[in-house]
Amino acid sequence: MSLLLNSSFTGASSACLLHRERSRRRRLRVPGVTCRQGSNDDRSDAARQKQSPLLLDRRDILLGLGGLYGVTAGPKVLAAPIMPPDLSKCHDAKAPALHDHCCPPYDPSETISEYGFPATPLRVRRPAHLVKDDQEYLDKYKEAVRRMKNLPAEHPWNYYQQANIHCQYCNDAYYQQNTDDVPVQVHFSWIFLPWHRYYLHFYERILGKLIDDDTFTIPFWNWDTKEGMTFPAIFQDASSPLYDPKRDQRHVKDGAILDLKYAYTDNPASDSEIIRENLCFIQKTFKYSLSLAELFMGDPVRAGEKEIQEANGQLEVIHNAAHMWVGEPDGYKEDMGDFSTAARDSVFYCHHSNVDRMWDIYRNLRGNQVEFEDKDWLDSTFLFHDENEQLVKIGDCLNPTKLRYTFEQVPLPWLGKINCQKTAETKSKATTELSLTRVGEFGTTPQALDASNPLRVIVARPKKNRKKKEKQEKVEVIQIKDIKVTTNETARFDVYVAVPYGDLAGPDYGEFVGSFVRLAHGKKGSDGTQEQGAKKKGKLKLGITALLEDIDAEDADKLVVTLVLRTGSVTVGGVSIKLLQTDTPAVI
Repeated sequence: MSLLLNSSFTGASSACLLHRERSRRRRLRVPGVTCRQGSNDDRSDAARQKQSPLLLDRRDILLGLGGLYGVTAGPKVLAAPIMPPDLSKCHDAKAPALHDHCCPPYDPSETISEYGFPATPLRVRRPAHLVKDDQEYLDKYKEAVRRMKNLPAEHPWNYYQQANIHCQYCNDAYYQQNTDDVPVQVHFSWIFLPWHRYYLHFYERILGKLIDDDTFTIPFWNWDTKEGMTFPAIFQDASSPLYDPKRDQRHVKDGAILDLKYAYTDNPASDSEIIRENLCFIQKTFKYSLSLAELFMGDPVRAGEKEIQEANGQLEVIHNAAHMWVGEPDGYKEDMGDFSTAARDSVFYCHHSNVDRMWDIYRNLRGNQVEFEDKDWLDSTFLFHDENEQLVKIGDCLNPTKLRYTFEQVPLPWLGKINCQKTAETKSKATTELSLTRVGEFGTTPQALDASNPLRVIVARPKKNRKKKEKQEKVEVIQIKDIKVTTNETARFDVYVAVPYGDLAGPDYGEFVGSFVRLAHGKKGSDGTQEQGAKKKGKLKLGITALLEDIDAEDADKLVVTLVLRTGSVTVGGVSIKLLQTDTPAVI
C-alpha cells in the first residue's frame, strides 16, 4: 500500500530553521506503489524472530490458540484504490468541538517527492508502564513535545497542526478525487491500520528530530497485559507537556482498570474480572479472525463509493473503547472520545502505538502473509508532509522494519490459557432456575435496539458438523447488516451466541463474540447546536468457527444471536450466518 504522508521534520535543532526553499523542489507525478512485504521480506528467520514482539514460537502460539489450518488464496479484485484529495479544497469538517475547522495552511506551490526511508538503527518502542522510571527518556519525550507545542501555530510540525491531520481525514474535511460528496475516511475499513501506522511514524520522526535524537520512539500503551491496563502514569503530571486536562478524571487516576467493553457506564465487576474479560476479548479478536483478515482489519473500501460503510474490524472496536474510556464522559467527549480532537491528547499516539503493535503481532501469527492481495488496498494513496516539510509518496507499508522501528518484546498473557467460556454448570443452573423464552427469526423489517430489552433472534446455520478441510476453506461468520447510528452519537452494542433449545432460548445470552462501536461524529447546524443528521449505514462481521468448537456447538442447526445495546441509538436491518472464503493459514 502506498500512501502520501503528512507530517514533517528537517535537520536543524531549531524549529525556525527547518524550512527548505520550496522553489528547489522537483514536481513529480504520483503513481500508486504496491507494497508486498509478504513476498519481499529480506530478513532472515533469526532476525525476524529477534525483532518479533512474540516471545513464543509462532507454531506453538497457533497450536495453543486452537489449531493450525491450511492455506487458501484470497480473491484478487481490480477496481479503484483511494487516491489523495485535492488539498486546495479542504472544507469545514464534521467537528463541532473544533467549530468545524481543522484545515491546514495551503501552499499551491507545494510539490510531491519520493519519501526516503530512514537509514537509522532499528528503533525500539517500549511499553509506557516500563519507561516511567527512565528519567532520561522521559525528559527527552517531554522536551520534544514541549518544542512541538511551542512552534508557530501554522508550522506543519506544530503540535495542533499534527493533531488536526487526524481531524482532516477522520471528520470529512476532504472529498475523494473527482467527487464533491464522497469524503476521505480512514476509519471503518481496511485503511484504518495502514494510515495510522504512517501517521505515527512521521509524528515520531518529528519528535526525534526536534531533540536531535534519531533513536527516539514513542512508547506503546501496553493495555493487553495486566500491568499495562491502567492509564499510563507518564501522562498524568499536570505540569508536563504530555498532560491533557480533557480526560475522564475518574479513569486516569488511582489505578482504574481500562475496560475494553466500556460504554460510558462503569463496569461493576472486580478489577481481576475486568482484566480477565479484557484478555479474553483480545484473545477472541485474534483467534476468531486469523483465517480472514477483514474480520480483524475491516472491510474493503473503493474509491468513489457513494456511502462509506462502517465496516471496521474487531481491533478497531477495541481501539474505540479505549478512546471512549479516556475522553470526557460528557459534552463532545473531548479529547480522546471524539475523532476531531483525539490526537490533541499525547496518549493518543501511545494508544495507537499499541494498536500498531497488535497488527504487527497479527501479521506474525499469519506468517507475514499480505492480508489483502487487492490493488485497492495495496495502491491506496494519501498525502502527508514528511520530515522535510515536503509532500511525500511512500510505499512498503507492511514491514515496520522498513520504517526502522520495532517493539520491545514483552509477555502476551492473552495467548495463554484463559477461562473465557462459561462453564456447563453455570449455563445449566441459569436454565433450570429461570424459564425459557420463545425466540423467532429476524424477519424483513429493520429493528431498533433497546437497552432494556436485548434483541434475540434464531438464525439458521448454512451447514453443521463441517469437516476440517471445509473449515480450512471457509470461515463461519455472523453478519449484521444495515446498521444505522445517528451521526453525532457514540454507539455500542455487544453480540452473544448461544445454542437454542428447539426454538426456545435460555436467559443466559451465551458467549460474547464481539462488538460494534462507533465514536461520536457530528457537525454543528446553522444555529450552533449539534445536528442530528441522517443515519449512516454500517455492517458487522464476526467469525464464530472457533467459538462453536470451543462450546461444542458444531452439531447445532441454529443459533440464538443476542444484540445488547450498551449506548446510543441503533437500528439493524438483518442478522444472518454465512460461510466466507478464508485467505491465509489460520487458527480457527
